[in-house]
Amino acid sequence: MAEATIEEKKKTDIKAFFERSSLVMFGLGFSAGMPNLLAGTSFTMGTWMRDAGVSLTIISLLGLATLSYAFKFLWAPLVDRIALPILDKWLGRRRSWILLTQSLAMAFLIILSMLDPGSQFALFATLTGFLAFTGATHDIAVDAWRIEVAENNDKLGILTAMYQWGYRIAFVVTGAVPLYIAQYFNGNVYQHLGWGVAYATMGVCMIVPIIATLVADREKVAPAPRWRAPDDTIQNPAIEALEWGGRLLLLVLAACFLAAGLGGRAEPVAWFLGEFYGGLEALQKSLEAKPFGVWQQVAFAATGLFFIYLIAQPLPNLKTKASAYFKSAFGEPIADYFKRFGNAATLILVFMCVYRLSEFLLNITGAMYLDAGYTKAEIANAQKIFGVIVNAVGAGLAGWGIMRFGIFKCLIFGAFSQPLSHIGFLAICYFGNQNIPFFANMGIQPSLWAAIGIDNISASFAGTVFIVYMSRLTHEGFTAMQYAMFSSLYALPGKIIMALSGRIVEGLAHSSHTGVMAKLTPQFTHLGKGSFELAAAKMGVTAQALAAGYGAFFLYTMVMGIFGIIMVFVISRGEARRHLEENS
Repeated sequence: MAEATIEEKKKTDIKAFFERSSLVMFGLGFSAGMPNLLAGTSFTMGTWMRDAGVSLTIISLLGLATLSYAFKFLWAPLVDRIALPILDKWLGRRRSWILLTQSLAMAFLIILSMLDPGSQFALFATLTGFLAFTGATHDIAVDAWRIEVAENNDKLGILTAMYQWGYRIAFVVTGAVPLYIAQYFNGNVYQHLGWGVAYATMGVCMIVPIIATLVADREKVAPAPRWRAPDDTIQNPAIEALEWGGRLLLLVLAACFLAAGLGGRAEPVAWFLGEFYGGLEALQKSLEAKPFGVWQQVAFAATGLFFIYLIAQPLPNLKTKASAYFKSAFGEPIADYFKRFGNAATLILVFMCVYRLSEFLLNITGAMYLDAGYTKAEIANAQKIFGVIVNAVGAGLAGWGIMRFGIFKCLIFGAFSQPLSHIGFLAICYFGNQNIPFFANMGIQPSLWAAIGIDNISASFAGTVFIVYMSRLTHEGFTAMQYAMFSSLYALPGKIIMALSGRIVEGLAHSSHTGVMAKLTPQFTHLGKGSFELAAAKMGVTAQALAAGYGAFFLYTMVMGIFGIIMVFVISRGEARRHLEENS
């Protein structure tokens, strides 16, 4: 009887992936990936602009457009509070915003397809910025719908996995289809239409998620009430105008400082700080300076957060509409979080900052593959094809695991699997690009595929579980704002620390004759022919020294994972766990 019950539950778990809300979530994940992966310095847009003759400097500058995803919490309160005319009554708060942003994304993609990034760059860049902003707003609404439509906490895992699958399909489609279309038109009389047809095709593809939105269920919680000013606020138009202007200016400054801090780019703050530094170029060099540039990024990001804090503060001895609004928009969601989780609130935030820290440090793996001697085609096959497949497997396992074992057991498994998965990178550092003839004949490099496969499946599993955990931290009425805040800020420590990754490897390689590295470097004598040799020669070190530098770095990333392991045990018991279960 017990065995039958278990078997029945397994079938129920699998069926959950094919329910209507799950299939809708797949479509919404696809639409979330489209604007994000077609804007800014994405692979596809970067290729188009380079093909049109745009300089590398300008191409990298356009990457600032996608920074709107990093601080989308600044306008998330609007998605919580504003009811769109007509659409809100017809579709509900979340679906109305989703449909609006999907329609705008489709329009922007089609308009972009009519432009030439070489001769119409100003308009092209402006529309790219609008596309990224629209995509970030779409993400806010989709995340809120995913949380509010779930029938129970376990269903969140399935919905999140389906979102990841849809996003990964968008990754493949936006990375491959436009290039195939552009290549098809290349060399014939209609060559100038190639990229335009490619982006127009991507715009037409947005019809699929629009249909998914129209057939989606309405969220199961009441929408946040429309904001109204308290009756005791002062009625003075002059003071109100000045205060609104001042707080909106602070909001702009907060966005600029956060963009510069998170993106490491000087342009967002150059318009008011450039002269102090001696110009844009000098300011950029200051941000890139070793080793203090990263700390300047930290200071800029902290300044942006401080401005947000100021925005939510009331004027001394004055009750105004502006102060009441910004307190409601930013102060109340934050206050609600700390009120519900009490003394555990800070511990949870610390956990959020360190859980995925070891994975965020892996921003130089692509460089390591090249240095190890793998070809670009070999890396592409392993990372962009096989890697996407195992990512989908990891997300699916996470959704199933949450239903079967609960969120905390999955968090613990993910905390251990993330740093342990870096053993595959250590193997590449130790053996280099050595291959086995049997696999080489099939175009497979076992060490590369194993490293990417193990890491991707682990990272996808842990990432999906972590998204579900953050979703459960939100509260009715503040879903969009709180989740946008968590998803924007949890990666901040990792993004700051990962700026040092390359410097760590170079420093370790150059110190191969001193200290611990002097004992570690002689162990790396099993490298394949040509592995690490070319990159090492450019640095003025031996191949063994560079391999040992990478190896020591990956040992460091594994050690950093200990913080996540410690904190996952802290939040999976005691007050942090009790509050989560009570508030879910």
